[in-house]
Amino acid sequence: MSPQISLKDLEKKIFQKSFQDGLIDIQIGCVLLMFVVAPPLSPYLGDFWSSMIFLPFWAVIYLGMREIRKKIIQPRVGVVEYGKYRKTRQKKLNLVILVFNLLVLVLGVLSFFNFADLPGWVHSIRLSAIILVGFSLAGYMLEFPRLYLYGILIALAPLVGEFLYITFHVPHHGFPITFGITSLFIILNGLGIFLRLLKAHPVISQEGLE
Repeated sequence: MSPQISLKDLEKKIFQKSFQDGLIDIQIGCVLLMFVVAPPLSPYLGDFWSSMIFLPFWAVIYLGMREIRKKIIQPRVGVVEYGKYRKTRQKKLNLVILVFNLLVLVLGVLSFFNFADLPGWVHSIRLSAIILVGFSLAGYMLEFPRLYLYGILIALAPLVGEFLYITFHVPHHGFPITFGITSLFIILNGLGIFLRLLKAHPVISQEGLE
């Protein structure tokens, strides 16, 4: 006899499979592009506006990914309505994200007041720690193991960038290089997952069902 699978375990497997479309990966990679383009723009627009100009870009990416999931992914894999356990876990995740964002805000305010008094590597370590903790929490709450890997890769980007800046005088603390390579890897990985899903789950036409 095959072992019985509990409803919670079955829902967990289905939920984890929902991340196997690559779209979240592509979104993460697109968000990282801010660290590629914003530093060169900062001398002309300032730190605030060089980052704010990415909000419309992120909105387009988010809406585009949502339409792709609705028009391309859902016809292939369907739609799942999750139970109480998964909904409760999602609410806990939202609370964790809120606390995490508040922590980032506090650290950002502290950085504003003592930015000039601290060396660049201190800010790089702090940014790396925030990224690693944030991705680890999201990976744990979502039960999405790939986020742990992304957290490590992204957390390494500021540290490697600072090393390039100190050792080889690479401009902008090496962010355009390190974050560019990291975002390219994540986007390409997401595209690979997305294309494999399309190949494995072709749309069945109405004629094919007759």
